[in-house]
Amino acid sequence: MGLALTQAFTFGDNGQHTVEVTLKDGDRTPSTLEEYLYVLDHITQICEDEGEAFLANAYVKKLTKILLEKYQEHLRATQSDWYDKDNPKLFTVAKQLEAFAFLTGEQEGIEAIIGEFPLLKLIKSNYEAYQQDNFLDNLDPLKFKNFNRPLLALQMMMRVLDPRYINQRDEQVCGVNAFVHNITLFNPMKYVRMVSELAATGVCDLKEFAGKEGVLRVEVTEGVANKESSDGSDIRDADHIILNGIRSSENAIVRYSSEGPELAKQLFGVTTHNEIKRWMKQAGYHHVQNIPVHEREAIKQLNLLIKDGYMVGLAGTGSLANYILNPEEGAPDSQNVVQRFMDGHFFIIQDIDFDKETDMVHVRIMTWGEEKSASIPFAEWKKNIGLVGTAVVGQDPYMHSVLRKKVQEIDLNPANPSTYCSPQAYCLFVKQQHGSQDKKIDALLDEAFQHKNGKTWWTAAKEIQDLLQQLPAGAIESTLLDISIIPEVNSAIKAEFERINQIVDSTEKINALEKIGIQNNIEVQRQLIPLYVQKERWDDVREIVRNSKGSLTDQHIIKECLEVACSKLSFESRKVIVPDDIKELLDKNSKIDVTPKELIDAVSEMTGLAKGGGFTYGLRGRLLESIRPRYQQEGREVHHLNQATLLKKDVYNFVSLLDRELHRAEPAHKIMNKQKLTQFCNTLIDNINNPQVLKDFCYRKNRVLMKICEFFLKVASYFDKNIITKGVEKTRNFKEDFSEIKDNDDLKPEPENSNGVKEGADLNPEAESSSGINENDELKPEPESPNFACN
Repeated sequence: MGLALTQAFTFGDNGQHTVEVTLKDGDRTPSTLEEYLYVLDHITQICEDEGEAFLANAYVKKLTKILLEKYQEHLRATQSDWYDKDNPKLFTVAKQLEAFAFLTGEQEGIEAIIGEFPLLKLIKSNYEAYQQDNFLDNLDPLKFKNFNRPLLALQMMMRVLDPRYINQRDEQVCGVNAFVHNITLFNPMKYVRMVSELAATGVCDLKEFAGKEGVLRVEVTEGVANKESSDGSDIRDADHIILNGIRSSENAIVRYSSEGPELAKQLFGVTTHNEIKRWMKQAGYHHVQNIPVHEREAIKQLNLLIKDGYMVGLAGTGSLANYILNPEEGAPDSQNVVQRFMDGHFFIIQDIDFDKETDMVHVRIMTWGEEKSASIPFAEWKKNIGLVGTAVVGQDPYMHSVLRKKVQEIDLNPANPSTYCSPQAYCLFVKQQHGSQDKKIDALLDEAFQHKNGKTWWTAAKEIQDLLQQLPAGAIESTLLDISIIPEVNSAIKAEFERINQIVDSTEKINALEKIGIQNNIEVQRQLIPLYVQKERWDDVREIVRNSKGSLTDQHIIKECLEVACSKLSFESRKVIVPDDIKELLDKNSKIDVTPKELIDAVSEMTGLAKGGGFTYGLRGRLLESIRPRYQQEGREVHHLNQATLLKKDVYNFVSLLDRELHRAEPAHKIMNKQKLTQFCNTLIDNINNPQVLKDFCYRKNRVLMKICEFFLKVASYFDKNIITKGVEKTRNFKEDFSEIKDNDDLKPEPENSNGVKEGADLNPEAESSSGINENDELKPEPESPNFACN
């Protein structure tokens, strides 16, 4: 059933060769690397004529040169990737070349590739050491006595170039297959060492992974070692050595038999997710853990972990894998518990994401020698994930070291401190230098490193920087407080910023900065604002200010840059005044030194109403709803008020929401215009942290404070009246009400005759709780009582 290498290729003496087979789709002969590998997967022996067996090594060495030439063509087609020294795939390519040298001793083809792609020299490798001492030329007999070195070398070279060819076929060793596939994908040199050592001696100790012997020791059984060489109808020799070798070494209950019944094979190959987790830890992977993937948040977490260089294997089902590989066949049929257990299958997830809008899971997997992508409904994902439905994740040692090196982006040298860094670098630096100083910061760091709840490096870094601003003066280096956290930092971005710094012409500099991208890049904004001010491009400044979100530190940087730019220009040439609307935007986006609890407590003291009753609960609900849209816009969630920080615009939106509710309940109540609302909120904010003002309030009447007091007493009356008179009706969900208040027009007065809600809509506040409300309580409604209902 198999094919000999000499049947598929004719090798000339001058390095030329002829392909003697055609592809299935016609008379076309293979030409690309992918097509060559497809043909080689059908090779089961080197020489068709046994009398030429002594030439097998020579044929394999000629094939090695051909494969390296094809691989060089492949690299050339994607050459832009190989001139970026930050590309982690450079490591894999270097180790692929080293694996070729280890297997066959080849030098010339490797040197040609390194000469064209010089960044490969940066990866430590020792090609020359294998010129005389390599797997193919070794004369020692193999532990697998029915296998031969030339064919094994050919099969390993194929798998080094494309790990998809590591294929269990009919063997029930999917868990081991996934484990070995990922080792090969990240470090092909480790793979060829493992297979060659097992082939030669039957023993392999993965000490190079974990740094010490005996951590994961594989010793194959005689049953595995005595298998006949494959004729093409079953598992290939190289795959049998590593897959069944590891499985037999770890399975002390069921022995391997290539001729055994299917159930025996299944029992032999059963690998639990906890076994894979143990192997990964023993093999030196970092941060290994099991993550159940029945919920959407876990899918988001996997997506972020994969981007960080994590291997992800899923203990799912064969039905789910087949559905992803062949979605045109339709969703799998329902299964009972026994069927779901027997359907268990472990496969590799190469990439995965969740689309909230469509409720679809976009996933790419590798299993059974295939790698395909599909988009499936989340409901089908959850239904077919199986009884276990758990992903095993772990970070490859090399990718772990790449991530750790990012901390070097931050230099605190006062003479030339860093002005920007990546979010990963910021989190790493804070963890190393200032860990365990603050519980909130430590919790954010933990979320970021594990991407719990889909927490990104970007979101965590921005939140941590804001929290560091609140620590006592001098506790944190000023560079860390003021540094620009930008989405990504690599050699190309560094070079571009350095080039821009040398540009003299302001228009050229603006164009170069805008080309990098303004959105979410505070360093670009920081450099653009002075240039925009110089040319009085206020619309561009306005756009930056309007779109600044998510980070109070960034908003402070923008405000400071604008002030400095205006002052400098006014001093050097002409007076520059920031337009009032931009000042207002900056003011609204500024953080206030008031917590949600302090705001509500101050209102209670002004009105003389008890804290913890229905009035407090109603205010807390409205304030939370006023804050939530901003947090959602920033890509964050807030479930408790004690998690939130307040901006001025949050207070404006809070008061505006209450003002509109009063008007809708009682049209005679006039909505405050923009000027009155601004004065109202500013006075409220200014006096919250002045306890003396509140203490003397009853003796020294302040007209605006009196209006504030009257307003909130009216709100309390409205709350109380609605609880008593409309008790059994459901409270209207005032998220719809708040959606009318936009960031850009929330201070505009509403026409007095505007109703804005459906007639008869109930605006009841949340139910009053006789036990009071703790400041850490989540804002969930109390159970319905016989007298009233709540949100």
